[in-house]
Amino acid sequence: MTRPPDFDELVGAEVPAQERERLRRAHELLMQAGPPPELSPALETAPRMEETPRWFRQGKRRVGRRVVLLAAALATAAALGFMFGHSTNPNSISTERVVTLAGTSLRPQASGTLELGKNDHGNWPMVLRVRGLQELPSGGYYDLYLTKGGRPVVLCGTFNVGRGQTEIRLTAAYDLSHFDSNGWVVTRQMPGHHKPTDVVLQPS
Repeated sequence: MTRPPDFDELVGAEVPAQERERLRRAHELLMQAGPPPELSPALETAPRMEETPRWFRQGKRRVGRRVVLLAAALATAAALGFMFGHSTNPNSISTERVVTLAGTSLRPQASGTLELGKNDHGNWPMVLRVRGLQELPSGGYYDLYLTKGGRPVVLCGTFNVGRGQTEIRLTAAYDLSHFDSNGWVVTRQMPGHHKPTDVVLQPS
């Protein structure tokens, strides 16, 4: 019999503590329930009508109930599997708006998207995904800014990048109506330079 997977094998350490505890409770309930009942060898192959035993003819209702219970157990396992498969990404948000970003002349091959979630008591959860930005030397970093009149005015987060796509979870606590529509830009801050003058990504 295959050993059931350990909780830590299913859910990585990068999952936030509150979400991890919720998933652990669901995992423990599933383990307590145990696997669904298996059919006996006698039921794996249907007997010929003339050889059908009397207990089988009299127990059709009991077998029917077992089939229903088995189907319910499989449906529950599938639902829990869906939950585990869709709840382990710490950057997952309920997206309500997406801003597409394109590279400027400073980095024309760069691109990105900014997903904004539902406003939560004045906080805007965001997921920024960028590609094509260069890895900066030590002391360098990138900033995400909101713009007003086309100029970067308020900082929404700082990050660095690696090869391929970089994904960052951020939060903004501003009234977005006070800024440009889709007014999000990414600036490059080289070592020793801390003014938002080098815009590398802007709304496309």
